[in-house]
Amino acid sequence: MTKILVVDDEELLRDRLKSLLELDDHEVFLAESGLRGLEVFNEKKPDIVISDIRMPGMDGIEMLEKIKALGTEAEVIMLTGHGGLESAIAALKIGAFDYMNKPINYDELSVNINRALETQKLRQQLKSQQSQLLQAAKMNAVGELGAGVAHEMNQPLMAISSHLEILLMSDVIMNEPMLKTKIMKIKDQFVRLGTIVKRMHEYSGSRKEGFIQEDPNRPVTDGLYLMQQQLKDHNIELTLDLEKELPHVNIDRYQIQDVIINFLVNARDAVDDWHQQKTGGHITLLSRKMKNGKGIIAGVIDNGIPVKEGTDDSIFNPFFTTKAPGKGTGLGLSVSYNIMKSHKGVIGFTPLKNDRKIFYCVLPIDKNTNLSVDPALNEELKLEWETL
Repeated sequence: MTKILVVDDEELLRDRLKSLLELDDHEVFLAESGLRGLEVFNEKKPDIVISDIRMPGMDGIEMLEKIKALGTEAEVIMLTGHGGLESAIAALKIGAFDYMNKPINYDELSVNINRALETQKLRQQLKSQQSQLLQAAKMNAVGELGAGVAHEMNQPLMAISSHLEILLMSDVIMNEPMLKTKIMKIKDQFVRLGTIVKRMHEYSGSRKEGFIQEDPNRPVTDGLYLMQQQLKDHNIELTLDLEKELPHVNIDRYQIQDVIINFLVNARDAVDDWHQQKTGGHITLLSRKMKNGKGIIAGVIDNGIPVKEGTDDSIFNPFFTTKAPGKGTGLGLSVSYNIMKSHKGVIGFTPLKNDRKIFYCVLPIDKNTNLSVDPALNEELKLEWETL
């Protein structure tokens, strides 16, 4: 329902417009002066303002200036009496959407309201497209950085691996089983490091060769295996809530494992910030099939510090972080965002009851379905969160 504010010092005009606008299913608020109109605007946040120009005290022009200074998306339609053309032109220069002469033709006003709403819609679509283009550009930059890092680190990693192989074949190491085991563990970690570096630039593209039909719980439990000891060391209680016998989905298991690890790392840090590694910190790792059968949800719930207000649109951007310097690169969630994009899934977070929040990803069950363009998915996910 569109919210409309009518500001005019003529009570009869206000009441008439309210009656007509409500017949068109608009929610209408009234104000008798510019000052009162500004108060109602700040309280009700209307989509459209219809205001007279000439009013005692704060006139429509001054109110318009203050509304535009707020950076709002609301459109303002100005009303002017006979001989008010100069003021109407001044209002247009300040940012009024249009002006109309009194007495008001309601059909013409209705057309102007619809035009204003369409303008708002187009503006929002443009902003969304610009945001997507910016995100793509940032991820390309991450990909180029990753390719450079992989190239520069490849030779020293190979050299270290070769020296470890030589050590493993030496008589001294062969006769010391415990020492050999430790070197083998070091070698395994170097292999993993090389794999991680190699993937950094792969995430910026649409890598497909690692995709197979897989149990979605496998990368979830693999990610937990690598993080479980850390959670214990940080005095964080863990609950595992995995739905059994989930349908297999088309995934790169190692990439989804990295998404889960990133979720767990962020949850660990959030819980530490809130509970200071004392008792009370809790993380839940979950998986479940959506009620509508479209996808598999994998997520991490924590009762740590809330996500800062105003960061919703930036949290998945490369290099964005709210952590203190040296505690985060701002790459984990942006890499996870691109992984989910390549999986035709979605990624996000939402607050839950009892001062908790969930970071989640949703994988499509049908590999030919792209959940990121499903207009109904956000509302369907809200039903899922109600049960948590």
